[in-house]
Amino acid sequence: MLLARSAVLLVVVLAVSSFSVSAQTGLGNIGPSGAQVAGAIVGVAAVTGVVLYLALHRPSITGCIRSVNGANSLLDANDSTEYALVGANLDLKPGERVKLQGKKKKDESGNRTFQVRKLKKDYGPCKP
Repeated sequence: MLLARSAVLLVVVLAVSSFSVSAQTGLGNIGPSGAQVAGAIVGVAAVTGVVLYLALHRPSITGCIRSVNGANSLLDANDSTEYALVGANLDLKPGERVKLQGKKKKDESGNRTFQVRKLKKDYGPCKP
């Protein structure tokens, strides 16, 4: 949320500072030109898009659940990378193909982990 507030503040500061006022000598226009207004609109739209993407994008992984030494892990179907499942308070059964929503991380020793937030879909048993 702090990122979103900082981004909005930055957009407002940039938009306000991009407007210039010419001296009232009868030769210049007062207020921003059409190009400045268009540039400000494009800038606000771009920042809004980035903020929404970061706020709403939730990574997911699809793969097969394995049990290694009593702990569940997931073998990613896309790149065959294995992730230790962290925070999985879900009923995940070894041998099942699932799509999980969460966040990829590395632990202190450099092992890949996946912080599970939600079970998106259970596809049934993994195919050999």
